[in-house]
Amino acid sequence: MEKVKAAIIGPGNIGSDLMYKIMRSDCLEMSYMVGIVESEGIRRARKLGFETTTEGVEAILDKDELKIVFDATGAKAHALHAPLAA
Repeated sequence: MEKVKAAIIGPGNIGSDLMYKIMRSDCLEMSYMVGIVESEGIRRARKLGFETTTEGVEAILDKDELKIVFDATGAKAHALHAPLAA
C-alpha cells in the first residue's frame, strides 16, 4: 500500500509527538513540518530529514502531494488554517 503524505502545522510538543506517531504509521508518510518561527520542533523535523518551513501554512498550500494536514496549533489558528488547507 502506498503511504499518504502528511504535513503538521505546529512544531510544538503536540506536533512533535504527532510527527513520531506518523513516522511509525503503516499508512501515513511524514513529509512536512510547518511553523512560524525557528524552533526546536522545526530543527528536530529538519534533522530527521523532513521538509520544514517557518513561513506558516501558506508555504504548503501549493504542495499537491500533501493529502492530509494535521493542525497542532491553537483554536484561533485552526479557524484560519482550516479553510486554507481544505
